[in-house]
Amino acid sequence: MSTGSMIQQARESAGLSLDDVAEATKIRSSILAAMEADDFSHCGGDVYARGQLRSIATVVGLDPEDVVESFDAGG
Repeated sequence: MSTGSMIQQARESAGLSLDDVAEATKIRSSILAAMEADDFSHCGGDVYARGQLRSIATVVGLDPEDVVESFDAGG
């Protein structure tokens, strides 16, 4: 499973909309949608993407380190 799919599935399982996650993380919903589609080009680089993924993971109930490991592995 890709990193984007992982966070999308967890968000949907938690009953959260993109706007809910955007409000909780202060990351624009358009960037969240791109990340769920495995497009991390809008994150400002890998360092920022990892930080954003940690924030998203916490909100949707995933282990942040697992999500970052998936991202680092190219998932």
